[in-house]
Amino acid sequence: MSLTATFTPFHMHEYLNDPIDVTVDFIDSRVRPRSVCWDNRVYAMKNVNLVHSTNEEGQHIFYFSVSDDTNFMKLRLNTKNLEWRLVELYTD
Repeated sequence: MSLTATFTPFHMHEYLNDPIDVTVDFIDSRVRPRSVCWDNRVYAMKNVNLVHSTNEEGQHIFYFSVSDDTNFMKLRLNTKNLEWRLVELYTD
């Protein structure tokens, strides 16, 4: 009888509400997050995977799902006070 072990990579998913600094490009009247500064680290974003907006308590909010090679982040932009927050983080 032989036993086979399989390795499952570690994945982490967190719900957060942390303030962040975001560097953006403005392209054809659209906002494209380029880098995120969080927890004293800078993450260069390679992809903007999804953008959507909503109204929350009378405030226009944009959500950006962005990623680099190992991290997927959901960013929240409050257009009233221009505050950015990291609301979700998924890492491999």
